[in-house]
Amino acid sequence: MTKKLYIGLGILFTISISIFVFNAIYQGAVPKIVEEINNSSIGAILTAIITVLLLSQQSSSEEVKERNVRVFEEKSERFNTFINKLWDIWDDRVVSLEELNELIKLVSKDIVLYTKPETVDKILSHLIEIAEQAKPDKSNNKDAEATKLIQKNIFDIINELAKEIGLGGEIRPEIRTKLNLLEEKVIPFLIQKDFKKNYLENFEETLKNSEEEIEISNVEYKNKFIWCQVKNSNLSFRIGPLERDKNQGAMIGAYVEFWGNRNFTKYRDASRGWRKDYIRGMRAHYSPNDLINFTDFETVEKKFYELSQNEEIQNDLAKKVIQHYKTWKVDGKNIEDIIEECTNKS
Repeated sequence: MTKKLYIGLGILFTISISIFVFNAIYQGAVPKIVEEINNSSIGAILTAIITVLLLSQQSSSEEVKERNVRVFEEKSERFNTFINKLWDIWDDRVVSLEELNELIKLVSKDIVLYTKPETVDKILSHLIEIAEQAKPDKSNNKDAEATKLIQKNIFDIINELAKEIGLGGEIRPEIRTKLNLLEEKVIPFLIQKDFKKNYLENFEETLKNSEEEIEISNVEYKNKFIWCQVKNSNLSFRIGPLERDKNQGAMIGAYVEFWGNRNFTKYRDASRGWRKDYIRGMRAHYSPNDLINFTDFETVEKKFYELSQNEEIQNDLAKKVIQHYKTWKVDGKNIEDIIEECTNKS
């Protein structure tokens, strides 16, 4: 459309100039009124040409601006995707070679196309340093020094991307120090919370999938103890406490609240004190390190990564419960015999 307009204005301008030149050569050959109209037309045509040139330039600038905005938005989106992936991978403070491969794919697919070559080179250098500290899988124990090096390189990558996109923010050394201090306060709690949930699910799955004939249901964790109902009765396995001091032991016992279950009195362990609600001979005491302690962060952290790597691992605590279920006896009667006898009493 603009090209046709230029051609039209060019033809009109050529005609007007021709008339102007003809009149200058042959004075008086063109009527006065035609001369005046032509002179006015030349000015109008020149004004139109200049206006079209300016509008065309403005339109071109707006197109460039609009294209730059679209590129910036796409670039920002891809950078954000990459940074989010970095944080997801770093969430458990261990980077596996498989996760590193995912980052390399994102760099090749998304980052290279929108980033200066020198910035890409720096990002790849940081990924190489991360690769030197990466683990084949997440079952490996964390190494404190490796963790610091990986964290440093992740922060450096984020800084490079921030510079590339023209953001003013930067994770400076003093900010990194404060982030580390905050993490030392928060991370243990988060790992403990996730581990407790995963551990209890693993505990219940091990009981459910056991090849032994056991009837345990309604597994729940309350007041620092695991409770497992046996044969839909009022007798439960009581396990714990699972949040305790490091030098404190724990216990697994067959528990009945005797005040409302007098039929079990014959098998009551004691008439008063903390033993009064346990079945006689159906208690096992464990030393501090023999049963899981959710407040022992060092052990919890190690087991957290082991469980994350293999969710189908057999739960040691559940295996202890199964063993006691099958072997405990009182007066020659096992736990199922006692439940049947005491539940059916009138």
